[in-house]
Amino acid sequence: MKQFIVEFPEGNHVVKYDLLFDKAPETCEAFWKVIEEPVEITVKHAMYTGKEISAQLPTNEKVKELLYKPNPENLTCFPLPGDVLFTFMPEYAFGGAPVPIYDIGLFYGRDARTFFPMGWLPGHLMAQVSSQEDLEILQAVGQEISKNGQQTMVIRRA
Repeated sequence: MKQFIVEFPEGNHVVKYDLLFDKAPETCEAFWKVIEEPVEITVKHAMYTGKEISAQLPTNEKVKELLYKPNPENLTCFPLPGDVLFTFMPEYAFGGAPVPIYDIGLFYGRDARTFFPMGWLPGHLMAQVSSQEDLEILQAVGQEISKNGQQTMVIRRA
C-alpha cells in the first residue's frame, strides 16, 4: 500500500494517509507522481464544506498535465473524518478565478459536505488516514487552523 505524509511544521504535527488505489487508481497515480518531490503549500480552513483543511496544489505544468479534468472515480459529496478528496475546478468555475483549482481536502470532522456557492461538487475520495492516532492529530490541527488561520503544510511520500 502506498502512503503519503502531511506535515504541519509550525506545530510539528505529522499525519499519515493510505492511498486508495483500488477505488481511485487514476487519481492516486496522478497524485503520487505530483508528490514525487515534497510539495509545500499554505493551507486554510474551508469556508463552505465543514471541517476541512483546504490545500490547493500549485498550478504548474506537472499538476496541469496529470490532474486537469480527471476522469470521475470514487466520487462523494459526503466525506467522513479522515478522508482526503481531490476536487478539480476549471478556470473561472469558482469565484471567477482565471486559473484552475486543484484542491486537496483533508476532512477532520463529521457532517462535512462538498456544497459550494455554485452547488454540489463531488470530490474524488483518494485517501484515508492510516490510524485513529493520525485522525486525532488531524482533528487537533484542523481546530487550530480554524481558530488561528492558515499554516504551512508539506505533502510527501511516506
